[in-house]
Formats: sequence, C-alpha cells, structure tokens
Amino acid sequence: MYTLLIMAFIRKIKKGNSVYLAVVENYRYDGKVKQRVIRYIGKEENGKAVKRVSAESIEIDAVKQYLDYKVLHEIAQKLGLMNILGDKSKYILLLVYTQLITRKPIYKLPDYIEHTALKKLLGLDKIIDKQLFEALDELEDLNFNIIETKLFENLSKQREEKNALVLDVTDTYFNGCDADWKSRKGKDGKYDKLIQIALAVNKEEGFPILHRLYEGNINNTKIFQDLIAESRLKKFDIIILDSGMSSYESLKDLKYLNQQVIIGLRMNKKIEKVFLNEIEREEIYQPQHMVKLKNTQVYVKEFDFMEGKLIAIYNPELEITKREYAMLNLESYNSHKAKFMGYSLIYHTTKYSVDDIVKTYFQKDIVEKAYRELKSTINLHPIRKYRMSHIKAHVKICYMAYAILSYIQYKLKKTEISAVYALEQLQPVYKVDLKSDKENFKWSKIVTLNNLQKRILKLLECSV
Repeated sequence: MYTLLIMAFIRKIKKGNSVYLAVVENYRYDGKVKQRVIRYIGKEENGKAVKRVSAESIEIDAVKQYLDYKVLHEIAQKLGLMNILGDKSKYILLLVYTQLITRKPIYKLPDYIEHTALKKLLGLDKIIDKQLFEALDELEDLNFNIIETKLFENLSKQREEKNALVLDVTDTYFNGCDADWKSRKGKDGKYDKLIQIALAVNKEEGFPILHRLYEGNINNTKIFQDLIAESRLKKFDIIILDSGMSSYESLKDLKYLNQQVIIGLRMNKKIEKVFLNEIEREEIYQPQHMVKLKNTQVYVKEFDFMEGKLIAIYNPELEITKREYAMLNLESYNSHKAKFMGYSLIYHTTKYSVDDIVKTYFQKDIVEKAYRELKSTINLHPIRKYRMSHIKAHVKICYMAYAILSYIQYKLKKTEISAVYALEQLQPVYKVDLKSDKENFKWSKIVTLNNLQKRILKLLECSV
C-alpha cells in the first residue's frame, strides 16, 4: 500500500541522444522508496535547460539579424578595439560594424538597428541618429595614431612576416562644404573635390599599419616626403612604393635614413640615354634574363644607380599593348619613343636577388586590394559627409572596418572563401525571439547552421 510522499524535485532523464528535464517525486510503497514522473518541463541543450512550452501557445516576438554582427563583435574584441577606443567604443563600433554590412546613411541606422542584435551585443538601450553623429565627433577627438599602433600590434600577433610594407595613395570624392581647395580631375575623368588617402599595409597579410588624409591637390611625391619621418614606417626593413610616389629627392632622403626601399621609377631622358640605350633587345630577350610572374614573364637587366640598383624590365606583352594603343588612338611616335615601349624601372637598396625584387614589386597589389575593399565592400567612395571633421571620422571608421576584414581574410587564407563571402554566408543566420504568454515565458533560438556556416565559424574561432 501507498504511504507518505517523501519529496518532489527536478531530474534529468536520458532518452536516446536527448536529455529531458522532469519533475519527479519519491514515494514509499510496501516499504520501498519508488519514483514517478509528475510532468516533463523541458529539455537540456548544450548544458542549458530549455523550458517545455505547448506549441499552440508559442508566438514570434522578434526576428533579429544576428550571426554576421556577432562574429564582427567577437573579432573586434579579439583585436582589443573595445579597450583601445575606451568609453567611446560602443557607438563607434556600431558604426564600424554597420559600415561593413549595410550601406544605409546614419540617419536611417536607428530603424535598421532595431531589426538586428546590435543593441544587445553592444549593451545599448536606445539609439538615435544624434548619438551616432556625436560618435563621429568623439572619434575625431581621439588620438588615432595610438589607435592605429595598438590595433596593428594586436593584428601582428597573427603575422608571418615582419620585414616589408607597401605604401600607396588613392583619392575619393566627397561632398564637404568647408574644404577651400579647388576641384581636380579624378581617375575616372570627373572634376570634383577630392581627398587623398595614404595607406600603409604589411606586404603579406595586408594588415593596416597607418593612414593619412591629404587635400586633393597635393602631389603624391610630396605626400611621401611628408610620410618619410613617420616612425611606424621605420620599424620595417623595406618600404615598397609605386612609381607615382617616388622622386629623386625622396631617394636621397631614404638613403640618408638608411631605409631600404623597392620603388618603381618614372622614365626620363637621362635614364633612357645612360642605361636603356645600352640594352640590346637580342641581349635581354634571353632565357637567362627571364623572370616568371603570376600572369606573364618579363626580362630584366640590373645596373648600379644612386648607391643602389636600377632594374630595367622589358615586358613584350606590354610593348605590344602600347603599340596597339598608339595606333588605335592615332598617336604619332618616333623611333626613339618606340624603342622604349615595354620597359619599366625598379630601384632598390636591398641585398635581394633581381628575381626576388621583381616578384616582390609586382606582387605589391596587396594595398590596391585594400583600397578596393575600402571603396566597394566598406563603401568609402564617395564620402557622403559635409563637415570635414565627419569626413575624417568616416575614413577612420572605414579603416577599422578594413582591419576587421583583413583579420577575417587572414583566418580564411587557406581556403577559397573570401572575407566578404563569409560575411554574406553568415548574414541569414537570425536570432528568433519567442514567447508564450500562457506560460509567461520568453526565450531565443538561433537559426540552424549549415555545414559551410559551421566551417566559417570554426576557421574564425568564433561562437554562435
């Protein structure tokens, strides 16, 4: 016969591969203690209790864009951006993340953010556009040199090579009303106000080292003259520059600073007369002078020049292209000009072989890829800000966004997955907020991940 009930408690009951939670009670029957289930209350998933709720009482409370922003936030934390930016970090990082994922202007972001998990990720309550514009002002007040230095130090923990950086300059239009310099012709032929952005990245991973903003009318050679004194550049053994940034004055300065360089040089009459005239086409166009590049092959000859080395590079494909262009555009050229079609020049002060120098120089497109990401994925161009302080802050937002993107690309480098594609694949993973008024209970579920999404998370060392 039944006797006194002893107690009731929650117990885990394993059935197959699942663990269920149930309220059970102990009772005594015929002098023996037995147990029975009163009711099942839920299920254990990933070590956490999930309450059991009747299906007919469940309602969707909200659907939030989640995993892409979650990953960006985790990476920003890995790179120490929260600490680097200090008290200003939350709203600034919100602008960094949205710069990577959406192209919405600031005044439209508050409504957009309500449909994402950003507020919860960043610990924000209410967001209005005034706060975001104030974040731009606050960012402009910070010492960004320190931010760049600390960010690169954290990125450097991932690096494989430490000896070379690539420096280049790009320009972009903007709508600023308080810029007093004149409009000029951009690379696309349009006349408008431009700003120029100098960007340095390390050669192998493309991690950003520093950036500077300049007026649109400043010559690239003068920009490099200004940057020569930058101490962060001196931490690298070799600086790689495009021909548009080099001048003979800067070469002398670099030699004085004992800075090794690999620089593209412009052609001039003195070089043509003293060096290129000494090259016989039949002599250079031989297998022993050939250097194989990624998509072509070139022929080289090295000379002593300005206490360094001058490499003359002959590219038969380039010569054909230039001759065809001249003919199609009805350009007249004499035999002297035609003789040097297909030639380009590299100057260096390193101890590397000719093959290594040529390959290093022509593989310097890492900074060009960075600019492409800034202008396309990160939406740098054109800058739709009017106050110059906001334009400068916007470029800094894009710089930090690119730093995160370069980290993602580095983590995915052994795969065929690009950083942009990875974020696109994570974007459909939403967090669904559910509720049951009947049970007075709220909870969240993450959309089930596919194998590619799981693989991306694993490669990035991020969690759901």
